[in-house]
Amino acid sequence: MTSKNVLKLNDLRSETDLINEKSGYDLIFLNDFTLQAYVGVYKHEKEKTQPIKINVIAKVRNPKRINDNNLQSVVCYNQISKKIKKIIKSGHTILLEKLAEKIFQECFKNKRIETMKIRLEKPEAIEGAGGAGIEVERSRIEK
Repeated sequence: MTSKNVLKLNDLRSETDLINEKSGYDLIFLNDFTLQAYVGVYKHEKEKTQPIKINVIAKVRNPKRINDNNLQSVVCYNQISKKIKKIIKSGHTILLEKLAEKIFQECFKNKRIETMKIRLEKPEAIEGAGGAGIEVERSRIEK
């Protein structure tokens, strides 16, 4: 008696064989990055810093070749964090929306980033709330 449903060893394929290397994106993220910032409309927000939580997701076209010895082969979340720190240290920003736009402007200098979502949250903004803020998404506009 022979079985018709016998799987031969050389018929097995690795899951990675099923991946189309020409499609897809990488998502680079930075979660709950907390910095002290001068941000807000009110007088007390202009006089002292307050914590803001920053969450970023950057959609990046899959790199053709990832190289462990070349950090430039990927979009680096540490570089994104450094850009955000520099913006925060540059001075007071009245609106969170304006702060998000500054972050977009700086990060979109990296041509590989196609879309970004930024969530800015002030944990101490409203008494009784865990936080208040904004979430904004932008895509690159090529000119």
